[in-house]
Amino acid sequence: AQDRGPPLEDTPSAMKLTSRILVVLALGASLGDAVKWNLRKSRLGTKMAVRHESLLFARTKAKMRAGASEKLVENMKIVHKTAYWGQMSLGTPPQPFKVIFDTGSGNLIVPAADCSVPGCGPHKKYNSKTSTSSSFVTNEKGEGSSEITFGTGQISGDFYKDKLCIGEQLCFDANFIAADKMTTEPFQEIPFDGIMGLGFKDLSMGNGFNIVDDLQTSMGTGNGQFSFYVTDGEDSEVTFGGYRAERLASDIVWAPVKVESWWQVAIDDITFNNMPKNLCNGQCQVAVDTGTSMLAGPSELVDKLSRMVNAKEDCSNFDELPNLGFQIGNTVLNLRPDDYMDKSAAGCSFSLMALDVPPPKGPVFIFGDPFLRRFVTIYDRSKPAVGFAVARHNGTDKASASEVIARIGGDLPSATNSSSKSEAANPLAVSLHLDAGAIGGAQAAAAPTTPPVPTPMPAWRARLEQARERSRLWREGSFVQKPRQHAESELFSVKLYRERK
Repeated sequence: AQDRGPPLEDTPSAMKLTSRILVVLALGASLGDAVKWNLRKSRLGTKMAVRHESLLFARTKAKMRAGASEKLVENMKIVHKTAYWGQMSLGTPPQPFKVIFDTGSGNLIVPAADCSVPGCGPHKKYNSKTSTSSSFVTNEKGEGSSEITFGTGQISGDFYKDKLCIGEQLCFDANFIAADKMTTEPFQEIPFDGIMGLGFKDLSMGNGFNIVDDLQTSMGTGNGQFSFYVTDGEDSEVTFGGYRAERLASDIVWAPVKVESWWQVAIDDITFNNMPKNLCNGQCQVAVDTGTSMLAGPSELVDKLSRMVNAKEDCSNFDELPNLGFQIGNTVLNLRPDDYMDKSAAGCSFSLMALDVPPPKGPVFIFGDPFLRRFVTIYDRSKPAVGFAVARHNGTDKASASEVIARIGGDLPSATNSSSKSEAANPLAVSLHLDAGAIGGAQAAAAPTTPPVPTPMPAWRARLEQARERSRLWREGSFVQKPRQHAESELFSVKLYRERK
């Protein structure tokens, strides 16, 4: 038998590791019902790249406290868009695809024409044989295909190069993966065809496979910027080559990228109503992730923040809850209670998920859609840096914008790390409309006129809730069963697929 060393429950770090493993296991448990296949054969004379990669558009419901009722957890469903996707094309003549633009991954992936499994079934498929500009390619390691395992799901496919167009003006040759295998969950249910990763090169399959680098050197991208403006309405968009100044209600606050993988920046502290709480000691980092709908952070800090916020489950103190801020220099980026709380007729719950990402990327906060709806985010490859500006929605004026981006102590933000919202605007930028909607069949509808019929909790959800409870018990030191050991690589799958109804 393999020597497992000292009991895992003897050290705090072991308990954190166990907590992470339980989360990954619970969320991957449904793969037992997904399409399975043996390792595919790569093309003759080429190797296969086998990778673990973070999954997209994650959203789990409010973390269940000890003693919280199942009914409360089931009813914590805030009506928001949970994914945003747009259209691009590949090939000559162009073959259109709907893709999610994801700053948390680094590859372009679309289904291939020879993919016949259910995961590919409802989607548009890339046909290399009908494109006059298509070619099979390998990376610098001689790899011509890849198998990628996500937090939930798996794909495999071959490497191709073809003409990629975003809108009519922005076209360039790009390397990508044409997937001939995609697991049923989650890919059969997603409302888009593929994934356009907009992370850094270390997330990509090799030299020439990074879309962000391609954008920086291609026509019309100018200074290598792209930006996101997302809403719960019908006017969400991504802009390549800069940003639209009319979408900004404030000047831009810039933060340098600290880890060139995700778009990850350092924050100096966490604030309540613009007052620092000395929680970071200069060690906190945030990854801004357009492919997920969750807010998440290191378990120790999330638990501490939940206790400090002290939101009542009956929402009785909701109006007294503070703005939760993230300090960059003397500037604070604020989330309002509506952003970090889940509130419904059934009650209130702190919506930040506990998620421990191992070094070198972690520990890190993951900021998805709730953050993106509050701020326009600008990604500048040339610096590299991330810019933040208050998003201009209906009713956003100068006074309300100054509450969202403020200064330590509540004054107006300083100009030391900011720029004018029109300073770097690019008139040649290409803006692309983003469609939006819920994932996994969840519907954003008005309250039903009749009470819903209760349904039994699915087995996979029961396993998830059991794993959450086990994770809590581990942190409290009251759970002594030794789990199986797992490869550290499993812990890099940090996005959690949104729970289905």
